[in-house]
Amino acid sequence: MFSSTVSFICSEWGIAVKTVLLIIVSTVLLAVICLLVAESIGKRETIVGLPQDDNDGEAVAPDRADDAPVVESEQKPENASEPSVEQESAASADEIEPDETATFEDDDNNNETGTMIVGDSRIRVRYNRSFTAMLIQADDTLKGLYNELRNELMAYKLKQRMSWSAESWYFGRTTYAKFVIRGKTLSLYLALEPEKFENTKYVFYNVRETAKYRDVPMRVKVKSERAARWAKELVAAMAEQYGLTRVDMPKRNYRPDYRDTKSLVKDKLIKLQYVASPDKSKQELESAAAADLKVKDKAPRDFSTKLMRADSQTKARYSSIKNELLRYGMKPRLSTSYESWYIGRTTYAKFAIRGKTLTLYMALDPQEFQGTKYNFRNVGTVGKYETVPMRINLKSDRSARWVKELLATLAQKKGWERADRKEEDFRYVKKTKKKK
Repeated sequence: MFSSTVSFICSEWGIAVKTVLLIIVSTVLLAVICLLVAESIGKRETIVGLPQDDNDGEAVAPDRADDAPVVESEQKPENASEPSVEQESAASADEIEPDETATFEDDDNNNETGTMIVGDSRIRVRYNRSFTAMLIQADDTLKGLYNELRNELMAYKLKQRMSWSAESWYFGRTTYAKFVIRGKTLSLYLALEPEKFENTKYVFYNVRETAKYRDVPMRVKVKSERAARWAKELVAAMAEQYGLTRVDMPKRNYRPDYRDTKSLVKDKLIKLQYVASPDKSKQELESAAAADLKVKDKAPRDFSTKLMRADSQTKARYSSIKNELLRYGMKPRLSTSYESWYIGRTTYAKFAIRGKTLTLYMALDPQEFQGTKYNFRNVGTVGKYETVPMRINLKSDRSARWVKELLATLAQKKGWERADRKEEDFRYVKKTKKKK
């Protein structure tokens, strides 16, 4: 019936009217099709593009780790922002592969840069250090704090996972803590709610807005033994929150020995990037990198830095002999090149480090020990060693035993008594504040 009615009406219209109606219907259909296509594209953008805000429908930019503020517990912004994953990947664009014979000259005041020297050209490079490399080249104070906290985390049966920039501690699929080193500062990130610890004694930063730290939003800078104690208390609070059980375990030594930049570059624990040079193209710099570089790493001059960079065996022998010197009532005095031991105004022994060898000079006459089992050198002809002319290189545990025997001989000659003194650990150099 409907079709017959339409046919009757249309039969009464002329050709002109029918043409106009056809154009109107076609236009409406085209408009409907365009609306459907636009709606389809809009939905697709919503799915694969930026997230939508429920309030006003405008696109909300995703979190950016490099722009996210780092807020202290007292709502103070932190000075240094956390580098984002994107920044780290972008920084690797100019990485270079140095020749195996390459050596490096580190900057004195900036551990992030150094110099490669090729012929008459000095080429600046930037070091992209891994967490492992930063820990290896850190001072003994930082290593000691790290060692203390690592033992604590292991007591809760957490497992370790190492990435380029951090050391994460997890159980199952949950990350509970992260170690990061920024500059010369050790930081511990914990899976705790920072808001719950506001207005407490703890000094921390809320880094929840930084994407890669959302699971561990509380950052604690560990610069002192007190900060380490507080960090342990926070670890205990975290363990209680998540039901982790602490097990008493014997402490182990996780302080790595110091290694120079060259060896870490060779093992790919440090990546090299060129610092822009206005007078050299990238091709020229890449060509220079493949050349035979003839500059050696700067060797530290002061005794304390040399000791800090010594291997664990050398540090152990130093600690053992230092305890023995203290038992005879001697007192230490540290200078740039030596650690001297004296009573009154007389020096009776001196520690020095030559290359990688620990040496002890003693106030004994080398002539009296000629033809004995002791291996030593007579340096009495050198002016600065006239009062301590017997030199012994401490390269083995046997040489350390010989030194103790010789100290007993020196004590007998001087009439000293050996005190019964508890053995202390002097293997690691502690920072001392400079007097103003």
